Amino acid sequence: MDNNTKEQLKQKLINEKNKIRELLEKMTNQTEFNKDKIQVTWSETGDKEEDNAVEVANFQDNISLERNLEVNLEKIDNALERIKKDDFGKCIKCGNDIKTERLIAYPEADVCMNCASKKRS
Repeated sequence: MDNNTKEQLKQKLINEKNKIRELLEKMTNQTEFNKDKIQVTWSETGDKEEDNAVEVANFQDNISLERNLEVNLEKIDNALERIKKDDFGKCIKCGNDIKTERLIAYPEADVCMNCASKKRS
């Protein structure tokens, strides 16, 4: 992969990381995140029974969203670390190159399509 493409993907990862961090900060009122710890805040909308049901449903949705965002943040951090170490674009399973098209679509990818398809089986 050429350096220009790698730099563009790095910038894409940094932009996505910033967006995710901003969302997480709004959801949790925190600046540090841990995918193994629930930090989302509870929001009260009222004291009626239907309000309570909405609060619980929103909280459950936000827990799932928080977890997904934190997992994505971790994947982005790992990809940025691979860029620093000059391992970006190499499959962590087999060591082969990950196709540039895959990285453009999913820059967090750490395995090639061959290894990814084996993982699903």
